[in-house]
Amino acid sequence: MNLFNRVVIVILLVALLAATSLSLLAPRTVLDILRNAPDQIEATIPFYNILSGAYWAYLGVGLGIIVLFGLLLWLELRPPRRSTVEVSDAEGYKVRVSVKSITQRLQTALGGLADVSRVKPKVISRGKKVDVTLDVQVHPAVDLPLKTDEITQVTREVIQERMGISVGKVRVKMQDGPDRPRAVPEPELPPPPELPEPDQPVLPVELEPTAQIEPEYLIQEPVGEDSLEPLDASAEA
Repeated sequence: MNLFNRVVIVILLVALLAATSLSLLAPRTVLDILRNAPDQIEATIPFYNILSGAYWAYLGVGLGIIVLFGLLLWLELRPPRRSTVEVSDAEGYKVRVSVKSITQRLQTALGGLADVSRVKPKVISRGKKVDVTLDVQVHPAVDLPLKTDEITQVTREVIQERMGISVGKVRVKMQDGPDRPRAVPEPELPPPPELPEPDQPVLPVELEPTAQIEPEYLIQEPVGEDSLEPLDASAEA
């Protein structure tokens, strides 16, 4: 809407700028056009003849412009839609919860129900409470009253009990989805954590006692008789 407003304002400003510049550059021509414009319109559109097609075309274009401008004026002056909801806790503090967070929680909770293939929640803030409109696509064979009660109960549980926000009106729009039923996926259990291996204690290595190498003693050969040297006579004396 903001983009559309900018485009309209730019077009009006350009047209006003062009008309003002033309009136300053050629004032006589502009005055002649304004003076002769009623006569030309009356000659083109016979207002006295209501059966004329030109008259009804002029009337239709005029009414269309009035409706368009009235709609734009209403869109511009209407109060903006609230984007938050006011919540009071047990201690009296006031907290504001965004409508976007409520929508995301509803989409997560309702999207996990069995036989629900698509859900599109729309939350409107009313100050201290919210109105909820749910566009739900379910399996064609589902029991609509029971499924509607389940969806409504889950919606109120999520908003009132978990978020502490009052719920006003809950509207559920049901439509058939794909033929294949959708089961609730089983939660995947996380794999068990891998325990770290305990550090192996460093055991002292017992070395085998090495055999002591005994020194080799030189074995002296026995001295034989032949090897005896005769003693000196002087020595005997």
